[in-house]
Amino acid sequence: MKRVKSNKVKKYSFLFLLVIGIIIVFTLIDYLVHSLSEEYSVPGSYFRNKIIFGTIIGYIALLIAMKWKIWKKALFMSAVVSVLLQTRYYLEGYPKEFVFEFMLWHFLMLLPASLLFLWFGKKFIKADF
Repeated sequence: MKRVKSNKVKKYSFLFLLVIGIIIVFTLIDYLVHSLSEEYSVPGSYFRNKIIFGTIIGYIALLIAMKWKIWKKALFMSAVVSVLLQTRYYLEGYPKEFVFEFMLWHFLMLLPASLLFLWFGKKFIKADF
């Protein structure tokens, strides 16, 4: 019984670390995109909040999609994180055009990072999540 609990804790901890990795890579890519133009500039807190809230949202999304195939997990997590983060930014007062444009960009940034991290996690750690 104790061994099973230990394995579950390791599994959920590893999943959380994977999500942090996905969100950090996503945030770095997003930072580069926002740096391309003055029109896309955002305050520094935007990226800090993206890491915090993106990790929480992404972890919950992957818990929901735990038994799905990797590509479905990646699609679901990328969509949920993109939509919920952009909804938050809209409620904070960012322009609607900016919100919708970056919703698509965020999804396109998250999807490859999610696929890559989930695939490596499954291949190299042999984790069943």
